[in-house]
Parts: sequence; C-alpha cells; structure tokens
Amino acid sequence: MSSVDKLIRKPEGVRTFIKRPDGTDLHCIAVGEGPAVVLAHGIFNELRCFNLVLEQLLTRQVRIILFDQRGHGQSSIGADGLGSYQMAGDYKAVLEHFDVKDGILVGYSMGAFLAVVLAEHYPQVVEARLRAMLLVSGHAGIVAKGSLQNQLQIPLIRVGLMPLILSSKWLGRLFIRTLFGKVAQEEHVEVTRAILAANSKKDRVSLVDFQVRENHYPALGQIKVPTTVVCGEQDRTCPRWHSERLGAEIPDARNVWLPDVGHAVVYEAPEIIDREVGLLVS
Repeated sequence: MSSVDKLIRKPEGVRTFIKRPDGTDLHCIAVGEGPAVVLAHGIFNELRCFNLVLEQLLTRQVRIILFDQRGHGQSSIGADGLGSYQMAGDYKAVLEHFDVKDGILVGYSMGAFLAVVLAEHYPQVVEARLRAMLLVSGHAGIVAKGSLQNQLQIPLIRVGLMPLILSSKWLGRLFIRTLFGKVAQEEHVEVTRAILAANSKKDRVSLVDFQVRENHYPALGQIKVPTTVVCGEQDRTCPRWHSERLGAEIPDARNVWLPDVGHAVVYEAPEIIDREVGLLVS
C-alpha cells in the first residue's frame, strides 16, 4: 500500500449512520475505549483527513468518534440544507447518539467554527457533555477578513471553478500547497487535493457563504468549557488574528502557536493535536 493509499483509506471502526429529522444521514466511525474524543473536520473535507491524528490517538485509552459533516464524504444533505445552525445541530446529535460525557470536541477549520456555533446555540449540551474543546486552525466567522487567500479563492468557489481546479493534479496541487506552511510533503498535498476535489461541488457554496457572512465572535464569552486554540503561524486561510481573538475572548482558553506550520495542522503537526488531547484527558 502506497503512502497516499494509506492516508486516504477509510479508518477502521464501528460504522453508524445517524438519521437527522430533516433526512440527513450522518456517517460516523467509532473506535477505542475510554473518554470520548470527537473529531470534526473542515470545509470540503472528510473524516479521512484525521487519519494521521487517529494513528497517534489510538495509542491512548480514549474512544475516538469521527463523523462526516453533512454534505461531505458519506453524509447526505437533508431538507434543511447546509447552514451553521443545522450543522451545529448535527454536532448535538452526534454527542447525544454516542452519549458522550466528559468528552473532548476537536474542531478543525470549519469544524472549529461550528463548535463555536454549538456552544452559542446549545450551551447546555456543551456543559453537560464536554470537558473541553480543542479548536484547530479555526475561526468564529467573517473568515474572509484579513485573508487575501480567501478573498481570491472564494469567488472561484462561487462560480463553480474550484472542482475543475482541484481535478487537475498540477493546478490542484498548486492550490493545495497554499494551505501548508514551510514544508509540505507531496503525499499530504495529493491526499488533500483528492479529498477536497470529491467534496467541493457547486451546491456546497452555502458552506462558504455562512462562514463569510456570520460573525459569532460576540458569543465567545458564553463558552463555559476549557478551550485550547491551536494555530499555525503561517496559516493564510484562518490567519492568526482569528486564533488571537478565540484565545483572548473565550473565558478559559489558551493559545498554542506552531512556527512554520500553515492551515493543514492535521497533516503538518498531528502530534500536537495528540499531545493537546492527552493534556486534556489527563
């Protein structure tokens, strides 16, 4: 098995589909025993993006729960469509379905944004089911502000050109390379390109729009669980100011800064996610 095949494979574990009231089916995988660690991926990605993180976490005594966000991977889109409130409700459904108690929610990129929305709209669920959150390469809205990369690429997504770019290995890898920091391994770039190409269809434009339009920073003070904010210092997709605000305005938060790392922390520094989870479960 090549390194790319290994990285892009579906993780092993118990597979479940959670049926949401609007008809959405959420594809989930659970593996291991112990305190629950829920992994939520970013826009146009899938649970497979956590394969390197999963490899690290499997050495711990934890129960790892991964799921495809609605409209991604093997999860469908129900009648309520794609929106931050609907998708935060999916988080609630995952936590309740697996009866998570004293768990850790790890949100990556859009996954971190939706964790903030979850805490805003369902604070009682967060307080009852989570001991902590880990927000990786994240933000709380207005994601185009201060990001030239987003200001350039969002129009390409809106007019439907992104799938064409990503389907080309040359152009796609050139674009994906901008998500990484100082060093990017070719197999990590190729796996990211292949996964994003499969999920960046034109009907997913609303995923971009709500992250650009909505501003949930005023709600950060409502988050009542300890939160760790991890940011690559070369992140051009969710620039440093997002993590600075998350760290400063969430009452019990701390920042972890990664020199030379870009947005793709799940590939560039999976050991840091593992380390921070270990600190939170200990």
